[in-house]
Amino acid sequence: MSTQKSRHSEASTTESLLNAAERLFAKYGYDGVGMRALADEAGVNLGATTYHYGSKEKLYIETVMRRFRPIGEERIRSLRQAEKAASGKPIPVETIVDCMLRPPFMTVLAHPYFPALLARNLFMPPPFMQEFMAKENIPFTEPFVAALARTLPNLPPQVLYMRDMFAGGILLMVSSQLSKMPMRKSPDFCELVLKDMVTFIAAGLRTESTISGSDLPPMAFSRPLCGTDD
Repeated sequence: MSTQKSRHSEASTTESLLNAAERLFAKYGYDGVGMRALADEAGVNLGATTYHYGSKEKLYIETVMRRFRPIGEERIRSLRQAEKAASGKPIPVETIVDCMLRPPFMTVLAHPYFPALLARNLFMPPPFMQEFMAKENIPFTEPFVAALARTLPNLPPQVLYMRDMFAGGILLMVSSQLSKMPMRKSPDFCELVLKDMVTFIAAGLRTESTISGSDLPPMAFSRPLCGTDD
């Protein structure tokens, strides 16, 4: 019984620390928050903070990754289901975009501090996060660019990758604004917003590009895109 209580206490402490870190890092950024402030916000002593995470850097990484990785995994799971349903045929653009947007959209509505944390991490990241996030993002991005390339073969992968970033920017802005509104608690309203966003982005993805793939620098893919020609 005492062992179970100890495990529950540890889980509660780590959850409190992660929730506090998400709030404070979202508000003040990595450099604006100290370990003591994190401990005070979580309602734990400073020793517990260093015991569980060792350093502010490790706590920051874990705070971002606890939502980022599940979002990415759910996106890939949804895309694989869509591929299976398509039976080898190209997946409709709207379906691909829905698989891209739905998991992060629903997550940020449930956790309203996460959009601000993600925005800070994208636009003003701590130096140690830049390469780390680039590596983390590749396996969650490549499959979508590959799926879009099969559906929209007239567009070069470099253009599709760039448009994937456009879609991410739209998602982040809409989610950030909506997360502050009472309507975020209305599933019907959020579904309407998501569907309209999917329609808008899908239309943009279909549009002929004003630039060619050769006009863009090589994108940082770790391996060739599956399903596309070299």
